[in-house]
Amino acid sequence: MTYVQYYERKLDGQLGEACGDRGVVILDGRNSVATMKLDARAFNGVRRPVYKAFALFSGPSFTRSTAITPIVPL
Repeated sequence: MTYVQYYERKLDGQLGEACGDRGVVILDGRNSVATMKLDARAFNGVRRPVYKAFALFSGPSFTRSTAITPIVPL
């Protein structure tokens, strides 16, 4: 499973993972990382808040995944 984790500003001004179901979008893992980054930018603000950054993760589940990109500002 490959997914986008969005980040928003916390009260102290640092980036933190967005909470809730809108903070994550499951992607098609057959796409390239470049295409997944484009998708992450395109999905931001569509039926969800506009977030400040994102990172791509991959793994067998949400709890057993690792980042495949650093946090990318939007």
